[in-house]
Amino acid sequence: MWQKLKKIISFMPVRYWGSIDEMPLYNWIKCNNGRLEYVRNGKGNRTLDIVNWMRLYNEYLATFGLDKRYKKYLEIKRKIGLLQAEYVIKKDRFKLTEIEIQEAKLKDLEVHFGDGKSIETILMYLSMHLGYKLNPKETTVKEYFTILNEYGKSNKA
Repeated sequence: MWQKLKKIISFMPVRYWGSIDEMPLYNWIKCNNGRLEYVRNGKGNRTLDIVNWMRLYNEYLATFGLDKRYKKYLEIKRKIGLLQAEYVIKKDRFKLTEIEIQEAKLKDLEVHFGDGKSIETILMYLSMHLGYKLNPKETTVKEYFTILNEYGKSNKA
């Protein structure tokens, strides 16, 4: 499906980033903040922006996967949703206690990524570690996450 989409997009006057290998980190940050027009250069179509963002994000997930903590976070969110549904159906007030317990677990996990450091702050730390400034407009998405993964591995050793 993505190959057919890539062919269609190649004939369009608007240029979309082809992969995370070429997309600047600056644009990635903007897209993550809801500004999907940064998946392209020039004027374009909101629907195609969404499709291209999904394609790029799928490529990111295929390359780097989901962090274990984020998987656990999603699992807890799922449990909370199920508990809320059970409470509505059964009116069992104990479900509210279980929901509070799961929400406390969720807050513990949010420290690692939800309320954690911004990408800009992480870039500053990585720049100090590397000995040169990482420019988000010149660094690609793939380069950034590769450096971040390697930095994490070197700190664990």
